[in-house]
Amino acid sequence: MIDQQEKKSSNDIEKPPLLSSWPKLYLVVFLNLVLLVVLFYIFTKYFS
Repeated sequence: MIDQQEKKSSNDIEKPPLLSSWPKLYLVVFLNLVLLVVLFYIFTKYFS
């Protein structure tokens, strides 16, 4: 059991399911958050 865990190195990091790298996925999540905040701000100003 321990031997199998030791075989995994830092190069064996799993890729995210949607994009080719984790930083790209984090960027998409962050941009989504920014877009939602901006949209909610616009809706608040328009309907108040």
